[in-house]
Amino acid sequence: MKRFALFTGTYNLMMGGIKDFKRSYATEEEAYQEVERIAQQELFTHWAQIFDKKTDTAKIYRIDDKKITEDKPSDCPHPEPNAA
Repeated sequence: MKRFALFTGTYNLMMGGIKDFKRSYATEEEAYQEVERIAQQELFTHWAQIFDKKTDTAKIYRIDDKKITEDKPSDCPHPEPNAA
């Protein structure tokens, strides 16, 4: 199973489900390399999310002027897996 799913989109992180899905990767590093490629080549992509299917967690990245920053939402009550 390819554990890490990559979703990307424009403007705000309002996931549209399957239409935002790019593909799955075996490692988080492979998925992040694709985020780096997207940041350099796709002008209208403004966010990326790497979702770990095994732990049910995600990392969200903002893309602005070819720069990638990890977005850490402050309104998430349980940012760590199994914190509930």
